[in-house]
Amino acid sequence: MLRSCHLKYCYGILISLFIFCDTASGDLIRVDKNILEDANLITPNLIKKYGYPAETHKIQAKDGFVLTAHRIPKPGGQPVLLVHGLLDSSVAYVILGPERSLGFLLSDLGYDVWLLNTRGNRYSRKHRRYHRYQPQFWDFSFHELGMYDLPAAIDYILARSKGYEQIHYVGHSQGTTSFFVMGSEKPAYMKKIKLMQALAPVVFWDYLDSPIILTFVKYLRPLVFIAKSFGIYEFPPENEVWRSLIQKICSFVFQNTCTYFLMEAMGVDYAQFNSSLLPLFTGHASSGSSVKSLEHFGQQIHSGGFFKYNYYSTWENRRNHGADTPPQYNLTNVDCKVALYYSKNDRLTSDKDVVRLRNILPNVVLDYLFPDPLYNHINFIWGNDVKTVLNDRIIELMRKVDNGEV
Repeated sequence: MLRSCHLKYCYGILISLFIFCDTASGDLIRVDKNILEDANLITPNLIKKYGYPAETHKIQAKDGFVLTAHRIPKPGGQPVLLVHGLLDSSVAYVILGPERSLGFLLSDLGYDVWLLNTRGNRYSRKHRRYHRYQPQFWDFSFHELGMYDLPAAIDYILARSKGYEQIHYVGHSQGTTSFFVMGSEKPAYMKKIKLMQALAPVVFWDYLDSPIILTFVKYLRPLVFIAKSFGIYEFPPENEVWRSLIQKICSFVFQNTCTYFLMEAMGVDYAQFNSSLLPLFTGHASSGSSVKSLEHFGQQIHSGGFFKYNYYSTWENRRNHGADTPPQYNLTNVDCKVALYYSKNDRLTSDKDVVRLRNILPNVVLDYLFPDPLYNHINFIWGNDVKTVLNDRIIELMRKVDNGEV
């Protein structure tokens, strides 16, 4: 009863803030109508708006999750799977439109483009046994993404790609973490990967120096305990309300403040960030995940390795891992061709940690450190020059691999 009252109180505050921002937004910051339209379109409708065909596919993972993949179809084209980062969605690779976004650029070149939504985000919230308001629904981290989501998506795509036995893979942030989990735990899938391109790869976090992240990690266990005590297993809780609220606050009321905190979290680079597009980004960002996902990432910081989830209980660790402490993932199993793209100003993954990853992986075909000293974590998706400094390079490497030059 007490927990229910606390939740009702929190939701009441959210609703009040939502109404306030909805009322206040009318006379504050003017935003281009086209940007607002794109901010409120779901991924397939955004794709269609720009004249491309779009399909929605439901993929069954072996543990019961029903995943949604959006497709820009090119029958007979080489399949490519694009996977988003934490709290993001399939929109990541189309959000900047046909001129710059990787999904559209690949489609123009004849690739069959698949945009996966991993479990728990706004498009992948169904399970055969559990409802999203049950704790069991949110009992996952990047480990389950690598063990279930990616294998299910790869098998589904190849089953619908006649004449192809391999796919291209591009992942950003958590989309790289989950891939390395899959490669470590299910190495047979590496034979199904033609080339894996890792944008801002997140594996080791020993040199992470973000004040925001380090403060969060310092209080990680008590914060997770408090969240679960209030019945909160989803992050952010009641995600759709939060997303709409954040969009209104950051678009119409505190645009500069929101931009400041975003830069502090991801790495300060105002030259690559178009603040007029903030309503578009906040309209789609924070697509949701689990508290356990944040906790698992937090456990990696300054841990010295790349570890499976720590249950903080010898008995639980023995039951799940067969050992008192969680084991490390075996990255030497990831023997497909891998390209690494990273930067010095990324506050969510240090260039030193990526160099360590490079030295472990057995088949790195490209190691690219951005020459721009200010390039940050979100520039890989939202950067003003992302087409010329990154996407064109990704496409050129895919062409070389397709032609047997690499």
